[in-house]
Amino acid sequence: MNNIEIHYAYQTCNINSYQGQKRFCSDDKTEITKKCLKSFLISVEYCAKTTDTVKHNIVIIDDHSTQDLKDFILDCQKKFTQDKITIEFYEMGDKTGIKNSIEECYLWMQKHGKDLVYQVQDDYLFTESAIYEMVDLFFQIKTETDSDCLISPWNDSWLWLTAYRNRTTPRTVIVSKYRYWIQYYDMSCSFLTSHKQFSQHWDLYNSFFYLIDNKHKSNNDLENKSLNYMLTQRGVLGLVPVSSVSFHMQSDLEKDPHIDYRPLWDSIDVT
Repeated sequence: MNNIEIHYAYQTCNINSYQGQKRFCSDDKTEITKKCLKSFLISVEYCAKTTDTVKHNIVIIDDHSTQDLKDFILDCQKKFTQDKITIEFYEMGDKTGIKNSIEECYLWMQKHGKDLVYQVQDDYLFTESAIYEMVDLFFQIKTETDSDCLISPWNDSWLWLTAYRNRTTPRTVIVSKYRYWIQYYDMSCSFLTSHKQFSQHWDLYNSFFYLIDNKHKSNNDLENKSLNYMLTQRGVLGLVPVSSVSFHMQSDLEKDPHIDYRPLWDSIDVT
């Protein structure tokens, strides 16, 4: 990891939820967003302290959140900005909704990205070492295979209990410095990869946006008929940790049955 730049597009909104599900951690979306955002910034800060050859460029793209959340974001901007971390706050203006906010993130990454890009959503709770481990793994794979993998920090246990259960789909297992990572084929719109890799799949992003607009919510239609083609048809290696380095704070279906999120959740002070 020598003299690289990472561009993160972080999406925030505490007034609407596309899924509309009861979340396992809290009924307060503002609390969830605050804790998840702060955990992300702590993880970026850890990466910046662990290696001084990486520059972190963050834009927080907000979709008409409450003033309370906006004030919190601005406080975080002041607290976490430093020599290797820049943070920009951007409000969406007339545009609103999940499709528009993700599209704004993707367009920003396309325009400003240089080495690595990562679209981040505001309901992922990060462990301190998550960002460092993801970046380190990316360059491990790059060194070993000269290919640009795609990385998510969260391993969806529901898939292993249902869609993947007892299937013999071939999967690559990677041993990194800190844990095992395993190949996956069902991605979300939030992932880390190279800017070069990211830029090659705009037709799939456009399909994804089209499906959102046409409200294809059931049976994972959004990703199965768009983004997943990167992993299933275009030869991109997707990796998730066997033991997650973040938690997806949605419904009970996303709750990890073997890792207790509560100590990390309680450790993030947003008062």
